[in-house]
Amino acid sequence: MTQEKVLDAAMIEQMIAILPAKQQVALFALAMDESVTDEQIERAVREALEAVDWDSQRDQIRGLIGHIMPLETLVPEIYSEWRPVVRDAVAFVGSRLSTERLVPKLVEQMLLPADMPLEQRLLVLISQMPSLQKIGQIVARNPNLDPSFRTELTRLENAIEDVRPEEIRAEIERQLGKHLKTYRVEIQEVILAEASVSAVVRFTWWNPVSRATEHGVFKVLKPYILKYFPEEMDILQGLAMFFDENRHNYTLPPVGFREVMDDVRRLLEREVNLPQEQANLVTAYDRYDAISGVRVPHLIRELSTSTITAMSEEVGLKVTDAFPHSTRKREKMAARLIEALIAVPMFAPEEQSFFHADPHAGNLFANEKTGEVILLDWALSEKLTREQRRQTVLLALGVALRDEHRVFDAIAALSEDDLYQNEAKAHMVRGHIAEFFDALSPLIVPGFAQVMTLLDGIAFSGTRFPASLLMFRKVLFTLEGVLHDIAPELSMDLVLARHALKLMQREIPARLFRPLTDTSTTFRTHLSNFDLTAIAMGIPLLGNRLWLQTAEQITDRGLEELQRALLKITPALSE
Repeated sequence: MTQEKVLDAAMIEQMIAILPAKQQVALFALAMDESVTDEQIERAVREALEAVDWDSQRDQIRGLIGHIMPLETLVPEIYSEWRPVVRDAVAFVGSRLSTERLVPKLVEQMLLPADMPLEQRLLVLISQMPSLQKIGQIVARNPNLDPSFRTELTRLENAIEDVRPEEIRAEIERQLGKHLKTYRVEIQEVILAEASVSAVVRFTWWNPVSRATEHGVFKVLKPYILKYFPEEMDILQGLAMFFDENRHNYTLPPVGFREVMDDVRRLLEREVNLPQEQANLVTAYDRYDAISGVRVPHLIRELSTSTITAMSEEVGLKVTDAFPHSTRKREKMAARLIEALIAVPMFAPEEQSFFHADPHAGNLFANEKTGEVILLDWALSEKLTREQRRQTVLLALGVALRDEHRVFDAIAALSEDDLYQNEAKAHMVRGHIAEFFDALSPLIVPGFAQVMTLLDGIAFSGTRFPASLLMFRKVLFTLEGVLHDIAPELSMDLVLARHALKLMQREIPARLFRPLTDTSTTFRTHLSNFDLTAIAMGIPLLGNRLWLQTAEQITDRGLEELQRALLKITPALSE
């Protein structure tokens, strides 16, 4: 028996506990036989596992997976309270796989070298499991994570390789058939990039319109996805129920486990819907084609299907890797990203403005020769109405002016609850707003990040907001992490303010012909003359609010220090 195939004794003990008696004896005897071959081991383990009554052994299987994959050891001490959650999530998902998928994975884990690092075991386990891969990706994009842990998760995300180039090529040839010959398509033999549900390969083709050979990329849904996808959606729903029912077992602050699982399901559902992505790509290309410094790949309809998207190849580097030796160029690139991904959709003239809903660094490239930013992967997008964008702008201005009444009115307009009729919720929202301003330093100018923090707290307390607005909040959260890696000194709020002021300068001639009380919101900034008048009248009050807040904080701090001093001298006085 080769050294690489030595079975871990503890794993065998765990596995034997779930086997029928006959298979227990046979497998134990085989493990003791030094002359056994690799093929005999693999066949025996597979046969033993196939004899298990899986439906009655799910709890034991969870324990076995937990032993094979002690993932909590990968979680740093700073997040120790999350270790049981990580352990239970992976064990639950693994134990709920169909026998067809679970048996090969257990066999694979049993036959891996006993000294294989846990990170590599994890990659083997989550192979062809897009739900676990997506959960890891979402966590990895949290900019508030410990940097070393975030780096490790990102490395795992980038290491996904669970489909072979020949499988992707075969899928392309099966679906496109004679079109490959018609358009003289030449496909590269290697995979350019791989994500949880798709793989990307380069190709060249003859464009009959330009009458030239052009470069493109195929984004191909992995062949196993449609087969396994329904099962994983059911598993995620079960995982959400499991965490809700066992919340008392975790020493965590209130966490919306169901909301997280729903997010993962929604993201995966959209990522497998390539026809919708193709429609988004066309819309995005039309929007950004006239905007200098921004590129979006164009769809190649002739070579696209329901599970294959063909598009132009755009040359560049991930924005986090571009211009490594030029702070100025990185700041310019970051500003361009803010304008393209936030300002342009926020101040778009159409009634329904759509935005890129997954702006992580892997979807954002830069061409170092032209300075252009390239917006890739339009599988995830959302839309905000003109009124939602107007109220978001008013909310940001209300926060900047520290005007609690204006902030409440904007939140009430954005909420799906009637805060003017529901006194209990209105009281809760006003309380959140007051606490938010009390905690805000008088020395800072609050911006979009603070606005989203406020919305987070209110949404978490039970106030309902449109899904599109919550997605926009996550977009800002994701983009903020990317910007921190590119140009940490650049202010997103300053870039947005400059963009809005440029638009407002162009609106001045039209505004001059309307009275100050005009409520028309047809301007690109979405603000009426009446809105601007009310905001202008509130500016002088900002100084009073800041003075009062400063005085309150100084008073509170003084009282706290006095209280601490009294506590110190009380024992002495009693003596």
